[in-house]
Order: sequence, then structure tokens, then C-alpha cells
Amino acid sequence: MAARNGKSGILEKWRIDEKPVKVDKWDGAAVKNSLDDAAKKVLLEKYGYVENFSLVDGRLFICTVSCLFAIVALIWDYLHPFPESKPVLACCLFTYFIMMGILTLYTSYKEKNIFLVSLQKDPAGMDPDDVWQLSSRLKRFDDQYTLRVSFTDGKTKQTREAEFTKSVGAFFDENGTLAMNQYEKAVSKLHDSLASDKKTK
Repeated sequence: MAARNGKSGILEKWRIDEKPVKVDKWDGAAVKNSLDDAAKKVLLEKYGYVENFSLVDGRLFICTVSCLFAIVALIWDYLHPFPESKPVLACCLFTYFIMMGILTLYTSYKEKNIFLVSLQKDPAGMDPDDVWQLSSRLKRFDDQYTLRVSFTDGKTKQTREAEFTKSVGAFFDENGTLAMNQYEKAVSKLHDSLASDKKTK
């Protein structure tokens, strides 16, 4: 009962930001980013989930290692001018490109189009955290925006997904202002469909 009251308290406290989001509706990247940010806001602020940065941290780690090899190459070349530095430069250059290949694989197969990983904490602190993920897709020169919500049960590790594909025109007016009320309802509907499945298990 206490957990249920706590959740309802969060929902009652949360409200849609009064400041409107306005973008150039012909800029596909800006449109997608604004929709992604709004969906992220719903999960973090309305439902009170905690953002997990492990996915981003993995990308940053790969980039950091790559930069370290580049820095080593620069310092070594300064201390031991070419051609004396040739073997070290070749090694660092080869390793750098290997790391860039790993980064490409990481973003393509691990990150994919995921822009949010969040944790639903167990109120009692006994069970593992449930994981909610948001990913999206908006092809270039296309108005069809796809939002996917993924839920992974902390105990069973089973994953369920739900998604919608709609024209961005359903969420933006002709001036490029995001209709947050309508979009919040669409995001919440996806979330609640997975949350209700969780309760029936």
C-alpha cells in the first residue's frame, strides 16, 4: 500500500512543462531530438525512474582509450622525432583505428538507437531493479517517427517491448511547437501497457 501511494504521489506531483518546445519542423534531427527528450522527461519525471549511464559510459571509455593512444603518439613523436618514432607511431595509429572499429560496432549493435536506460527501483530494496529503455527511429526525409519502449524484469530477466509509429505532424503544430499533452499520452500508453503486463505476471 505504501509503495502504491508513493507512486501515485509522484504522478500527482508531475506535470507537463509549461514552457513550449519549438523547433524547425523541417530539421529532422531537431525534431527527433525534441521528441526523444520529451519521452525521456516522461519516464524520469512522471514515473520517477533513475537514469543509468552505463551505456554512455561504455562509449566514453572506448573514446578515452582511443584518445590516449593518439596523445601517446604525439608525445613520443615530440620526444623522438620521426623517423625514430616510426614504430611507435605505427603501433598507436593501428590501435587507434582498431578502437574506432570497436566504437562503430558498439554504437551499431550495443547502443543501437537507445537514448535512455533507466532503473525502476524496488521500493523495499529487496528485488533487483527493473530496466526501462527508450529507443527511436526517424529516417532522413521521412515523417514517420518510431518510439520503442523496452522493459526488462529485474528478477526474471525477461524483456517485453511496445512501440508506435506515427507522423511527427501528430505531435507538432504548423509552427513547430511540440504538443506535449498529446505526446505524453502516447508515451504513457506504451509504458502503461508494459507495466500492466508486469502486474499480471
